[in-house]
Amino acid sequence: MTDAAIKLTRRGHDVLAKVRTRALHDALRNQTPGIDVALTALLIRVTAGDALKADILARLVDRAGDITIPPADQLVRLACEALAREVHVTPEHRQNTVTYSQDHYARAEWIGALMDADYSMPRLDAPEILGEMSGDQLRALSLLVADGHGKPPAKVGELREWLVGKLPDWQPVPFHAPGPVQTPFRVMEEA
Repeated sequence: MTDAAIKLTRRGHDVLAKVRTRALHDALRNQTPGIDVALTALLIRVTAGDALKADILARLVDRAGDITIPPADQLVRLACEALAREVHVTPEHRQNTVTYSQDHYARAEWIGALMDADYSMPRLDAPEILGEMSGDQLRALSLLVADGHGKPPAKVGELREWLVGKLPDWQPVPFHAPGPVQTPFRVMEEA
């Protein structure tokens, strides 16, 4: 190995880049690294070049280019933090499958289901949610309220107020989405 920069034409650098890319792909496909190495590689992939995740990248790669694999608990925390900064739920009416695929929008649902994020949601029988529902929906919800709370009010505004805090287990929107179109797994061919 030499520290001197290799002198090639631009075409030579293109050829070298292809050779190095193939070596990288071969190493990724043919080696079986530990989960910590694989997770560190994925974290480098999703954080490099993203200013909002530069602090995560700096925990993995120092200024000299040396890579540190953190202890397992820290690695998991870094991965979860990178995901928390990246994945957002997009309301259905704002999803545009011209800009992003349906899988792009579904990934938040899948990760939420994987992480049991339903259990992290606050109560939904709150004024800000009930205030966005129609009178028919509110009347249907009033049927779920246990006896002992009296008769539901007839007026929509009063019914909204009456329902607040009376539906502790109401979770109308669990994290879930249909899976991707199934294609058989295959190792990609090099071009």
